[in-house]
Amino acid sequence: MPLKQINKNIIFCIVTGLLAAFSFPKISLFFLMWAAFVPLISVIVRSSAPVSFFYAFFAGFVFNLQANFWLVDTVHLFAETYETSIIFCLCFNSYFAFYWGAWGFFVSLFKKYSLNNVWVFALLCACAWTLIEYVKANVLTGWPWLSIAYSQYKFLSIVQIVEFTGIYGLSFAIMFINVLLYFGFARRKKRYFAAAAAVFFALLIFGAARYPAFENFGSGPYKFVAAQSNVEQYKKFDNSHINELTAGLEIFADEISKIEHDVVLWSESEIINLIPNDITSYVFADKIAAKAGGMNIIGAPSVDGDGKLYNRVFYFNGKGAYAAAHAKNHLVPFGEYIPFSKSILERMGIYDRNDDSHRGSDTVVFTDKKLYIGALICSENFYPDITRRFILSGAKVFTNHTNDAWFLDSSAPYKHFCANVFRAVESRKDVIIAANTGVSGAVNAAGKIISETKVYERKLLTGTFFQNDYKTFYMLYGDVFAALCVLFIAVFAAAVIYKRCVKKSGVKKN
Repeated sequence: MPLKQINKNIIFCIVTGLLAAFSFPKISLFFLMWAAFVPLISVIVRSSAPVSFFYAFFAGFVFNLQANFWLVDTVHLFAETYETSIIFCLCFNSYFAFYWGAWGFFVSLFKKYSLNNVWVFALLCACAWTLIEYVKANVLTGWPWLSIAYSQYKFLSIVQIVEFTGIYGLSFAIMFINVLLYFGFARRKKRYFAAAAAVFFALLIFGAARYPAFENFGSGPYKFVAAQSNVEQYKKFDNSHINELTAGLEIFADEISKIEHDVVLWSESEIINLIPNDITSYVFADKIAAKAGGMNIIGAPSVDGDGKLYNRVFYFNGKGAYAAAHAKNHLVPFGEYIPFSKSILERMGIYDRNDDSHRGSDTVVFTDKKLYIGALICSENFYPDITRRFILSGAKVFTNHTNDAWFLDSSAPYKHFCANVFRAVESRKDVIIAANTGVSGAVNAAGKIISETKVYERKLLTGTFFQNDYKTFYMLYGDVFAALCVLFIAVFAAAVIYKRCVKKSGVKKN
């Protein structure tokens, strides 16, 4: 391949990676995603499968490097040097770029069997992308943060489809339209542009019709207070600041007691010492709940009878003991536990603790017989299977308790916050968020962000919400759409293999 063409392909990969990354917060140019993959598709169509893997991997690396740049400073909170942090982040981004490369390899491998039929090729690309996103969200506990669907969290008319398909239906639509746009440009055929427009406007019309039905949906309104205490992360690790932190929480509790409310939300790890093992912290948590009044949901670490550490949220009613607790079901790899050899990471200076958290399995619904709350801890809001199990257990509204101080004032708190929009639409439940340093807020069942705070703002956020016991198609049946995409790929691959076998058999007979 001429050097000029190679340079052109590399530029196209960079353009795809940057356009896709700029679709996410903080930049949030979400409309770019609908054409971001056109340059990369043009490269894959002209390249062999191994070469396509390289180019797609490179585009994915550019995308992840820009979108995950915040990791450098976050990992540096644990690592001894920035060099170690950078090495870790390069490995991290390379791993997720591998999924892009696998997609490019697969599409290129089978393109000669589908390029003659644009519609089949578009379906193949979109189904393959859906498959790699599903795998990425589940393998090694999963990391679904940068699913391309999440870039559309402000485009509410488009988002409504996830009530039936989950995020995979929207990712599928984005990739399908990207492929049609490529053929529109490459073959100069208006019908491909028209088809892309038809799919887009069909989603838009469906969403516009569906959206109004879920504003102020259910019984209510009820009143909430979300406490954004804005405690810097280093203070969470240093007990010399405990008096300062407890004094701040008492001030908040006193202020909350003067506000009419039905529930008070405190962030993840709001109480920095163990509950109930540390009796002082346990008594203090109950004290601020009693002072604030009513239903209080407070995050704190906890050790069970076997000495296992859990990340939990507790429901305190201010009557002397917590009424219920939920242990985090999905742990963050390298953040809450180490999935690989600890000795390697210890030598890198990243890991020097023996306090890996353990995974909980409960979906306890917090209730005072008026409210029925599914309390999600931190990144649990990225996993719809957890919200689904909460709903099947009786949850009628969701809360999300998180400590995003790890992310500093980067794009990460906003990327984390946007997942709440999709969980709200998938379940048709209001979601209220309490984040230590932000972003706290409220999202209604239509996916509209009703309120949100700024990062590094100390604030008591107040507002109203509704609750309901409606069960959507997605909450009842799960990832049926993703399964259909896998089925299409399996049938397509089987047809190709069968066709090749028949062809070989005919050659031998001749």
